[in-house]
This record gives sequence, structure tokens and C-alpha cells, in this order.
Amino acid sequence: MKRRSVGFIAWLLVVLMAASVQASPKKKGRHKGKKKDAVPTSEAIAPAMGKLKWGMSQDEVIKFLTAKIKEEYRPKVQKTRDPLEKDRLRNQYIAEIKKVKDSYVEFDGRSTGWDVSFIRGEFTQNNDESMIVLRDNNSQNFYFFIEGRLWKWYKAFDAAVFPVKGFGQFSASVQKKFGEGKEANGDLGDGQRHYIEWQDSDTHMRAVDETSFYGFYSLVFEEKSTLGKLASLRRNKSDRGSKHHAAIEAIAMDGESDATDADNPNIVDRLTGKMRVREQGSRNSASRSAKSSKKSKGSSSGDTGTTRSSVSADDDPLEGIL
Repeated sequence: MKRRSVGFIAWLLVVLMAASVQASPKKKGRHKGKKKDAVPTSEAIAPAMGKLKWGMSQDEVIKFLTAKIKEEYRPKVQKTRDPLEKDRLRNQYIAEIKKVKDSYVEFDGRSTGWDVSFIRGEFTQNNDESMIVLRDNNSQNFYFFIEGRLWKWYKAFDAAVFPVKGFGQFSASVQKKFGEGKEANGDLGDGQRHYIEWQDSDTHMRAVDETSFYGFYSLVFEEKSTLGKLASLRRNKSDRGSKHHAAIEAIAMDGESDATDADNPNIVDRLTGKMRVREQGSRNSASRSAKSSKKSKGSSSGDTGTTRSSVSADDDPLEGIL
């Protein structure tokens, strides 16, 4: 009888212990694998964009760019005492504003020349997309719209303008401004690229190495909410538009030229008509003194985007956005 009692008690203790183990809450995350590195947050993105806001209309962006150009010319006009020079600067200012307005293009299926350019992976045809272009001190800027709303700012720096040793030094300058970013390689809509990315609550930003073919670096700012629904916004699919976009994956994880001239070293000039070529960086120093002597004579509005002096090693290559 005693043996049975002892055996029953031992059995009961085992049952009670097993029930206790099953009832105890498991600690969350103990056996979970480490989450993939998230895209780091940068508080410098919003200040870099300034008064440029997502959702702006084409007219609002043109007004924003007009004010930007006006501010650039104001000190030049105020500084000069020569009435002829004042008049030349005013005409140049008017011409630059007209150039911005004339740059507006709708991607409605008709050939624009941009389809074979370095930005061909940034838009699709027949999806209510459009673009405005502005040339500033050290870069070419592309403002992209979808359904009439601004959602992307693509800023292309010509590598020849900056005496830097490769993308590593350029990215170091960018990370000094925006903080340490996440380095990655992926398809950004037009083939594999090496890039660094950041984000804030509204914007995904990437610094992209485009030197392997085009000879420049770029900064791309994109509205996160639009990136997240880009597939549904681009209802008319194309082979290029259907490619997986690495920037979209990052958001999800956190929540007229001849295209056959690829070996032509002046391909960027051929594709855009404005971007400087690699060789110009070395030519600038040789021609700087000659340009200085001609400075007072002025230049046509079409030259203002391509004849500004090269930036020294101590200058900030992000000067154009801050």
C-alpha cells in the first residue's frame, strides 16, 4: 500500500511539473534569428530637401525652381554697376526659367530621348508619369511626378567635377552629411548598382555609383509611400518596369541618342546634351585662366550649366542641395 502511495505521489508531481512548463509564457525573440539590417534613419534628409515637398504639382515645382534661380541671380545683379551686364544677367535669368518650363515632359509613350538615357530606369511610359529638369552649379536635377504628384528627386553629380578618388571618397562625404548609411548592391530598375541608403519617416534616399558607365554619382530621394505602392500605380507594365526594384525591397523590409554607342566616352553628352564628360575635369584647370579673362563678356544661357568652375578638394560636393 505504501509503495502504491509513493508511486502515485511521484506520478502526480511529474504531471504537475509538466503542466507548469507548458503554462509558463515563452520569452519572445529568444530563438528568433537576427533581423536583417534595417535602413538607417537620417535626420538630415528633410533639411536637405528644404522647401521641396512630396505631392507638389508641376506648377508648384516650377514656382519652387523659379525662386531658386532668382535667388542665385539676385546677388549677381545687385553687385554689378554695368547696365549692360545687368541686362545680360536678367536675360540669362529669364532664359533659364524658360529652359526649366520647356523641360517638362510627359511619358505618354512617345519617344523623348530620355528612354535611352541614364535615367531610363527611373520612370515608365503610359502610367501618368512626367518630369522637370534643372541644371544647377554642380549637377543635373530631375523631378519626377506620378499622377501629377512629385515623388522623386534625382540629382546627378558629374564625377569629373569633383577631384575625388572613386565612389568611396564621395560616399564618405555623403555619410558625413547624412550619417552612416547601409551599403548594398541591387537592381534599381536599370541593372545592378552599388549604392548606400538612408530613410526618414517620409523619404527613402540612396547615393548611387554610376561611374562604371556614365561617369558620375547620384543622390536619389523618393517618397516612401509612393514606393510602397509603385506596382499598383504603374498599371501598364513593360519589361523594364516589371523588374524588381531594390529600393522597394528596402521599404518593405522596414515596413534621342543611339543606345548602341555605349563605348563612346562622350555618351552622357550625347544622351543629355548637358552633362559634362569625364575629360572635362582635366580641361577645366587648363582653361580656367582663359575663362576668367572672358568672364565680363558673359556667355549664352545654354552655357551657364556647363562652364562653371570645378570644385576644389576641400569643397563640399553636396553644396548644391544644402
